[in-house]
Amino acid sequence: MPSKQHRNPKLWMAGRAATLGAQVLAEKVRKPKVRTAADIPGTAAEITTEWLTAVLCRDVPGAAVTEFATPGGSSGTSERVALRVTYNQAGRDAGLPEHLFAKLSSSLAQRLLLGSVDVISGETHFFMTFRPKVEMEAPLGYWGAADNERTWKSIVIMEDIAHSKGATFPEPTLRVTRSQIEDLVQNMARYHGAMWEDPALAVLKTPTDHVNNVGSFISMGERCAVGMERAKSVIAPGVYGQADRMWKGTVRSLALNTDTHPRTLLHGDSHIGQTYITADGRMGLTDWQATMQGGWGYDFAYTVGSALEPSDRREWDRELLELYLERLTEHGGKPPVFDEAWLIYRQQLFYPYSAWAFTIGRAAYQPKMQPDDRSLAILKRLSAAIDENKSFDALGI
Repeated sequence: MPSKQHRNPKLWMAGRAATLGAQVLAEKVRKPKVRTAADIPGTAAEITTEWLTAVLCRDVPGAAVTEFATPGGSSGTSERVALRVTYNQAGRDAGLPEHLFAKLSSSLAQRLLLGSVDVISGETHFFMTFRPKVEMEAPLGYWGAADNERTWKSIVIMEDIAHSKGATFPEPTLRVTRSQIEDLVQNMARYHGAMWEDPALAVLKTPTDHVNNVGSFISMGERCAVGMERAKSVIAPGVYGQADRMWKGTVRSLALNTDTHPRTLLHGDSHIGQTYITADGRMGLTDWQATMQGGWGYDFAYTVGSALEPSDRREWDRELLELYLERLTEHGGKPPVFDEAWLIYRQQLFYPYSAWAFTIGRAAYQPKMQPDDRSLAILKRLSAAIDENKSFDALGI
């Protein structure tokens, strides 16, 4: 994590940017091709049938990829590309996956963004270590690798849920139904319970680590203050004008989460925009790039607070918490009693708000990660939740 390893992170980052820029340029000139599982493709164009055979057929003797196609894709914080894979008879007999989806840190901007804040290996950890242990609604993963030290290249290959499950991806500005949010918190209870205080979590960073990493390069608190002004029209009156207090609440709530709560697997960015709906109506979570370890309240508050319109949240959130705690116990977790859990939920609403205030409050040199209408819709919900649930009082600030 750069923030812990370098006295002057911004100067160090300037050096890394120059080194990575040269690396990306050299890759464009050389146009390398990957061949073995030890290789990490820098772009989808570097992928070969030999490499796909090495990573997808590794457990099936005699199986091989004979050809593949990349029929579509997009680029944002990562490069995303569909993969259509054809196998030899041994691969077909084994039922190896043919409709896949890959995510890569490809461009210089993507590698700098993901590498500098230490999220480059999040999905690799999730798909290679944790996903196989949990029965839940989330994509299956088939391969993941990251170079955390030198090139900040990374790739994950996962199930194409649009094909395998008929998944659709709802617009985060739309209203969530009671049955949908219930399905989401029960799904959350599955992975929280299955991974409750598992020693394997030690490879993951905590929410406090994440904010410290971001803060090493960008003043998150200052950008959140800018975000509050840009979102003034939707910020709850009891919250508006208190940017410093909101940031204080963010830091304190994350410290409580990291230092005092039993740790489990966290999605890390579990807002409503990370969800999908299967053809049979099930709700799932995708985009596990920010996977962390920490207290359950982080994910619960983020999902419920970002998803629900204020009127629905006021009516449902107590019953949703009761449902979550019941299911968490069934799946192996050891949650607190309801009153303590309610306090934790109220306390953990601050970081979700700050994540979105930071997003809309970005500086000119930061990438635009979300459309403003999404940020405004979610900030409206979260600021109302903080105000109406008296979250300042819950933290004593």
